[in-house]
Order: sequence, then C-alpha cells, then structure tokens
Amino acid sequence: MPSTPVAIIRPIRLRDPNEEGRTSTTLELFFDLVFVVTISAIAQQWHHAVTTGHLEHGAISFVEMMFGVWWAWMGFTWFANFFDPDDVPYRLMVLVQLLASLGLATGIPYVFQHDDFRILVGCYVVIRLVMSAQWFRAAHANPPLRQFCNRWAYGILLVQIGWIAFGFGLRHLTPVQTIPFFILGGAVELLIPWWAQRAEEPAVPHSEHVEERYGLFTLIILGEMVLVASEAFNTALTDHKHLATLMVGAISAGILAFCLWWLYFGFLGEYDLTRLRTSFIWGYGHYFIYGTLTAIGGAMAALLEQVARDDGALGRTVMALMLAAPVAGFLATIAFLRTVSEWANCTRWLLAAAAILAIGTAAGAAWGAMATLLAVCVATAAFLASEIVTKWKAAVRRRQNQGAA
Repeated sequence: MPSTPVAIIRPIRLRDPNEEGRTSTTLELFFDLVFVVTISAIAQQWHHAVTTGHLEHGAISFVEMMFGVWWAWMGFTWFANFFDPDDVPYRLMVLVQLLASLGLATGIPYVFQHDDFRILVGCYVVIRLVMSAQWFRAAHANPPLRQFCNRWAYGILLVQIGWIAFGFGLRHLTPVQTIPFFILGGAVELLIPWWAQRAEEPAVPHSEHVEERYGLFTLIILGEMVLVASEAFNTALTDHKHLATLMVGAISAGILAFCLWWLYFGFLGEYDLTRLRTSFIWGYGHYFIYGTLTAIGGAMAALLEQVARDDGALGRTVMALMLAAPVAGFLATIAFLRTVSEWANCTRWLLAAAAILAIGTAAGAAWGAMATLLAVCVATAAFLASEIVTKWKAAVRRRQNQGAA
C-alpha cells in the first residue's frame, strides 16, 4: 500500500465539506477498533447483571457507561470530520486517547460491581481534555473559526470539572443517587455542540464521511454482539449438554445479527447532515442504536447461558424482555431517524417494533429462553423480508413511471 510521510507538525486546516471520494482514515478505523473494547466490556457486564438478576443496578450503569463511551467517540469523530489534522502531535494525542479508552474498559467493571467511578471518570476526563487541546490547535490555525473552536474547547474544559467532582468527590453513591448528577453532566455535554454551532461562522460537516463513520462503528458493534454471544455459547458447551438446542440458539443469534445489519444499512435512509437539525438528530439518535445493539449482545449471551444451566435469576417474562425490548428499541430508533431522512416513513417500523416486543415476550413467558430467541429472530426476519419486498415494489413503480413519462 503506497504511503506518504506524515508531517512533523502542520496547521490544522478545515476540510472541504464537498470533498469528493472522502473515506475514513486508517487512524479513524484503528480508533474505532480500540474503542469497541469498551463496548465489549459494557456488554459483558450487562450479561452478568442479567444472569445474576441485578437489573436496576445493571440498567442504570449500562445507560451511564454507554453515554460516556459514545460521547468520547463522538468527540473524536466530529473533530476529524471537520479538520485535516494528520501530523505527529495529532497522532500522539490520539494515542493518549486510545490508551485512556483502554482505561475506560478497565474501569467499567468497577462501576457495575462496586459503584466506583474513579478509574472510568479519570480516563474519560483524559480523553476529553485531549479533545479540548485539539480544538485549541484548530482555533489557532483557523482565525475565521476561532469562536466556533474555542466554544468547543472551553465547553469541554469546564464540564470536566463537574465530572472530576462527581467521580472523585461524590463517593459511595447508590446507582439511583448517581442519576441526577449524570443527567446534569450529560445535558451540559450535549449542549456544547449546539452552543458551538451558534457561533458566527461554524464549520460545515462532510455528510458522506459522517455517515460512513457511524456506519462503520455500527458494523463493529454488530460484530462484537456476535462475539459476546459466541463466547457465552462456547462456555456453555464445555459441559456437552443441550448441544442441539444451543446450536439452534447460536444460529438464531447469527441470523438476528445479520437481519439487524441489513435493516440498518439497507433501510436507514438518506440524510443531508449539513443541515443542523438533521445532523443533531442523526448524531444523538445513534446513542440508542449503539446502546440497543450492545444490550442485544449481552442479552443473547445471557439467554444462551440460561439454556445451558437450566436456571436463571430472572423469571421467563423478564428474561424475554431483556432481548425483545432492545430489538424493538433498535427498530423504533431507526423509525425516529427516518423521520428526518429523504424516505420519512416510519409507521411500519413502529408497528414492527411493537409486534416483536409482544411476540418475543409472549413466547419467552410461555416456553422459555430459547423460544424468546427464536421468536425474536423469526419476527425480525419476517419484517426484513416485508421491507425488501416493499422497497422492490417501489423501485418497480418508479421505473414504470419513468418509462411512461
């Protein structure tokens, strides 16, 4: 593969939002691969919470940890979309972020099991402070965008004070007690991009690049979802019991992941992310895409483990909801995102989400964990098939109309 020497140091220049043929860099892809280790840690801890019956503690920790990981990834992704910063200082600063992201993965079990946020908050703050430094570099190199960049930089700096106080000052909080502090900190984080975009001359994103970056991270999480389920399946097989049942479960898990992949990449819609409202809905909406996919991976692993052990801390109905609810949430999120796309049709998706929730829960309540997995898999595959046919018929009608014209 041909390569060009990296610059020792150079100004961070704004990239052309209309640049043709722009794709993700190898550094961006490497960043995603390292970051997905934290996603795996969350999925594994959610799996543990489900199998042990610690749902309240696990659910609160899951939502909070997913926000932290997603937001740290978002910060890097959007900065790299706006600017062309590939020099040695930039790469070294990204290295610091990558090492801190591994620290996030180390700190996640401490949050789920001991309510200890110190490792996680410390690593998150490092990632965000590096991001602030990147924005200061961009402000120095782009005088017309200085207000825009400085709002990002100072906003990130200020909110880290709150996170440090939360992680190191407020010790021994119960999961429920952390909720108001997390809502406050999360809301301030979410407001920083909105405040920056209200600058006199904000940067314009490269729409195709953003879509590709989000799609690639979705793909990696889908792969991680299958891996988590596969690891639980292999562990369960060590006693050589329930071989046929577990094989059916593993195949169903793979088919479900394939269906979710097809539904996302084939039917999400087309977006103009240079429009401010659309880009915010797209970006923030993907929190629920990533969260539901991660929850599905953990739930599938828990279901397969329950089949192998013939027992579980949760009842059948609750266990069924652990899988049916995030699959329904995934479809409902795509329905929401489609409302701002060029396709703008979401009714069928919401009905499908409700049907999968009802069918999966009912099957699990009546016949147990394997019935849940099979029912959700079949219902999702049926909806995918209906969408494929609907899209094909629409394409045929368009061709006929064009021929008549």
